[in-house]
Parts: sequence; C-alpha cells; structure tokens
Amino acid sequence: MRSILLFLCLLGTSCSGQKAVPKDKDDSSLKNTIKLQLVLEDNYSGVQQPGFQVVRDVKTLRNFFAQINKTRKPGLPVPQVDFNKEQLLIYCAGTIIGVGGAELYVIEESQNNIAVGPMARTPSSKKASEVATTPFSIYKMPLTPKEISFRKMK
Repeated sequence: MRSILLFLCLLGTSCSGQKAVPKDKDDSSLKNTIKLQLVLEDNYSGVQQPGFQVVRDVKTLRNFFAQINKTRKPGLPVPQVDFNKEQLLIYCAGTIIGVGGAELYVIEESQNNIAVGPMARTPSSKKASEVATTPFSIYKMPLTPKEISFRKMK
C-alpha cells in the first residue's frame, strides 16, 4: 500500500513538472502588435459609400459627427480623445442590407506602414434583416508616425 502511495506521489510531481513555462512578456513578436480598441459603433451613419478615415485632430472628428448627427435628435456625443497620445480610425461600411457591418483589425504591420482591413461580421438573426443600414465603427489606437493604409475584403 505504501509503495502504491509513493508511486502516485512521484507520478503527480513528475506530471506537474512538465507544465509549459509561460512566455516572457517582453517577447519581440508581441512588442509591435497594435491593438484596436472599439470606441463607438452604430448602424446609421448616413454615409452611402464604404470609406475609411484616420482622425488625428478634434476638428476632423467633429466634422464627422456633424455629418452623422444631421438626422439624429439628440445626436451621438463626440468621444473624448487625447490626440497627443491616440488617434482614431473610422470605418463606414456603406449601405448594406441587414444589421451587421464589419470589424476592423490589423492585417499587417511593417516599419513604415500599418495595414488595416474589415472582417465581415455575421448578420444578426433579427426579423428586420431586410432593412438597409449604413453602419460605422470608430476605433482608437496609439498615436504612431507610421502610414495607415486600408485594405478591402477579398
């Protein structure tokens, strides 16, 4: 009985010794990844054609909100952003049938360029899926001197 208990103890300690060691937080492959943080999304922008815009100042942001708030009473509030540290990416999906839109993500990052693109979301299963919407989404990311380009879905 003691030998079985001793065997089980040794087996338990040897198995726990084989667990993977967590990766270092300073892994070079994770240093350059840019996270996009969703700030605001809605199904009605009033923008008929798909478009992408990088916003690096308050004036451009207010102009965009003046456009989307033309038919809203009350309008959507303009988000507070520190443009000394952050910038915004605005993606308007254009007119689509149904509720859904797309989510932006970083496709590729190089020394001088960041390529972002939309990933289609699955449309909701609501009964009102025959409705035409003009969704938009606003993402926040750290301020960078790199050029930001947009790539369409294939």
